[in-house]
Amino acid sequence: MRIAIPSSAGLRRALPLAAMGLALLDVASPPAWAGGGCDQTTNPITISQTQAISYGTIAVTNGGGTVTISPTGTVAAPGGYTVSGATSAGKFHVTGKQNCSVIISFIAGSLTGPGVAMAIGNFTNDAGASPSLNIVGAGTLGSLDFSVGADLTVNPNQSGGSYSGTYSVTVIY
Repeated sequence: MRIAIPSSAGLRRALPLAAMGLALLDVASPPAWAGGGCDQTTNPITISQTQAISYGTIAVTNGGGTVTISPTGTVAAPGGYTVSGATSAGKFHVTGKQNCSVIISFIAGSLTGPGVAMAIGNFTNDAGASPSLNIVGAGTLGSLDFSVGADLTVNPNQSGGSYSGTYSVTVIY
């Protein structure tokens, strides 16, 4: 991802801003339940990132603001911002016991680089109000694929350059 910030002389320079290259993936430990139902003691959940969030190239000509990527990959930016290049929502694949409902949560992160860190938060996903692990063939394995969007807060006078960072995704039964 890139961010282009006007220099003090009014010239714009485009410098790379790295995509959210990695999400920290957490599988939280819920209370143990009896039996072989939807518990991680006997039915562990696995989660993998299949696509990183990418904010593309952000050209800023007007102070700080928030750039938002939706779970569908749609980008919205305030006036004075231009977003170009490859942008994308994050994508994740979860497996675990079939037909089990899951809870998806996020812990905000930040992008760091040559300037002040930029916060990433206010996560949204397209897993629905009651996500569950769909049946995958014969057996007991279920899966869920979902996309993630988030807000990137660009600070006033943000330095141009390459930025990267992480955020946490937690999935539990």
